[in-house]
Amino acid sequence: MTILLNILCILFIVLFIAFCTAALADIFISFKARRFSYDDPVLLPECRYALLLGTAKYLGEHQALNRYYRYRIDAAVELWRAGKISAIVVSGSGLQQSVSETVCMQADLVAAGVPEEAIWQDPAGLRTLDSIIRFKEAFGDSVVCIISQPFHNQRALVQAQFHGLHATAYNARIIGWRAGFKIHLRERLARLRLWYDLLRRTPPQHCLSEVPIAKHPTKHGA
Repeated sequence: MTILLNILCILFIVLFIAFCTAALADIFISFKARRFSYDDPVLLPECRYALLLGTAKYLGEHQALNRYYRYRIDAAVELWRAGKISAIVVSGSGLQQSVSETVCMQADLVAAGVPEEAIWQDPAGLRTLDSIIRFKEAFGDSVVCIISQPFHNQRALVQAQFHGLHATAYNARIIGWRAGFKIHLRERLARLRLWYDLLRRTPPQHCLSEVPIAKHPTKHGA
């Protein structure tokens, strides 16, 4: 019985430490990014570039439209129409997938009125960190507005600040905890991974010479 109690105590301590670590990481990231995040396009400073972080357009067996995706596109179009940005870099997974995130994003932006020549594709933005570092390497000290949901923007801003990127963020419409529970759970784990990546200075999986950020013809119907 004593051995069992000792094991349970150790497990409790480990879980408690893990919970506290996750909570502190979450609070720090939220606080660090707060003054650089915007919900109102009127208040957002003008930026030359927007960095639109990708996600899959369709989900599940029935290929339902992903609301995270739709709301990010809506946010980018809103900033374009407001004259807050001059170009959009769509960054996501587009190297091996049957449905490329960057191809879909460009097609939907063009359909909404954004000129094709104003859009760049980064198909090697496989992770948020990759998107941040590759943008910095391609566009240097250009001021950029990151576009995604608030929780995602917060993590991206911390990564951008660490890598010396001058960034603000515009928050796309959120999805409630109930509808996006898995996403929010994954975000908590990603925030712990963030510190490992920053301390280790994890490089992107693909360098620019291998997969450049470039302009491409729009593939309609994506």
